[in-house]
Amino acid sequence: MALTAAAEEVEIHGDVLETILSHVPLLDLVSASRVSKWWFHAVSSSLHHRNPPKPWLILHTQATRFPHATAAHAYDPRSHVWIKISQPSIHYVSALKSSHSNFLYMLSPSKFSFSLDPLNCNWSSVDPPLVWRTDPIVARVGDSVIIAGGACDFEDDPLAVEIYNLKTRAWCTAQSMPGNLKDSAALPWLSIATTAEKLVVADKQSGVTYWFDPETKSWSEPFVLDPGQSVSCYHIGCSNNSLILVGVCRIEQAVRVKVWRVEGEDHFSCKEIGEMPQEFVGRLKSKSYENFPIDIRVAGNMVYVYNTWKAEEVVGAELMGGGGCRWWSMRNVVAREEMMAERLVFSCSEVGIEELQRAMRMKNCRFEVS
Repeated sequence: MALTAAAEEVEIHGDVLETILSHVPLLDLVSASRVSKWWFHAVSSSLHHRNPPKPWLILHTQATRFPHATAAHAYDPRSHVWIKISQPSIHYVSALKSSHSNFLYMLSPSKFSFSLDPLNCNWSSVDPPLVWRTDPIVARVGDSVIIAGGACDFEDDPLAVEIYNLKTRAWCTAQSMPGNLKDSAALPWLSIATTAEKLVVADKQSGVTYWFDPETKSWSEPFVLDPGQSVSCYHIGCSNNSLILVGVCRIEQAVRVKVWRVEGEDHFSCKEIGEMPQEFVGRLKSKSYENFPIDIRVAGNMVYVYNTWKAEEVVGAELMGGGGCRWWSMRNVVAREEMMAERLVFSCSEVGIEELQRAMRMKNCRFEVS
């Protein structure tokens, strides 16, 4: 009897099981949740109470030569692992772009293609906007996809705004961008963010900022993001529906990267919540250029910062609930010498176990830890 009892499988349950699952990568929790109803509830409880999912940074590559094959890798900060996403190459329309954190698209004179799901497994293609644009800002707010600026002023209004309604599947025009943005009404000079109801556009050099409301199809009066310090480059994002500012400063000849939360509704103020450690600032600097061309991707409470000219390293910041930031750095898993032959696009999405389950149900979609 003693030997029989010793040979019996030991059942793991309760807090012990949840603690163990809190150390298991999110990718492996999908299969763990299918073991039994008990395990399903343990996985759910562990993700909710012990080690919740954190927004993924997703790197998309697109070959610059025909047939313009695409590939994707994702970084999961919950488990600190890179994941290769294997799926059919995205049907080529034009250069792959992401004008802000989580909206991936391709725009050509004949077609507008975009992806709305967090892992970009599904794509939609519609007729292009009426005004042809070379480098507009493109963003989704609710059921509206907004395309603004980037038009050629020889034939069209360079500040033109058009909205694609995801429900009616039709385009409509809106109030043009503010005249003050005429010299910078294109993606390279603007930083954008989206809340649940509005698009926010900030001039990267001056910090002059506007709201756009797709319901009223109108722009707000300008306001200036003023953190009370000399900022040479402004980048905005939306963290849990709140606006944040990531700015590059030069203080006592040193380059510093700081994070502020933008507070208020009528009169905006900036509250500093963190500064990137100088060790990580050094990893983002480029030896070939004196300036510091960074960009950011933001989702949930995560901010990812990278050098647009030198993408070998990515710095992450987790915005803590009680204030402050937790910083770390990771090597770009797709950075290599032959990257010159590929286009690299950054996006950031909130990915949970349900999103992974939906993606894994697709026949041609596979995930593996790099």
